[in-house]
Amino acid sequence: MSLFVSISYNPGALTTAIYVACGLVSYFLGAIPFGFLIVRWVRGVDIREQGSGNIGATNVGRVLGVKFFLLVLALDVVKGFGPAFGAWVVARFFPCPS
Repeated sequence: MSLFVSISYNPGALTTAIYVACGLVSYFLGAIPFGFLIVRWVRGVDIREQGSGNIGATNVGRVLGVKFFLLVLALDVVKGFGPAFGAWVVARFFPCPS
């Protein structure tokens, strides 16, 4: 019996780990409330107590103006598109082993 463990390369396990990591990063990126953070940073108020009470780009536009509406909208679009595009790129470079 050896004290050393033999580690073999398993491409399926590596691909699964990469897919799981991609899913976790996507989940946490999607959880960032850009509207809330930007209004808190710029004006120091809680956006949920202003306008319609929503933290989305439309309410940010009502409270801070068009410039910040466009900023929050762009960040929210990237927040949705970025992980989907990233998952596509990861799937192209790390295909599931057959």
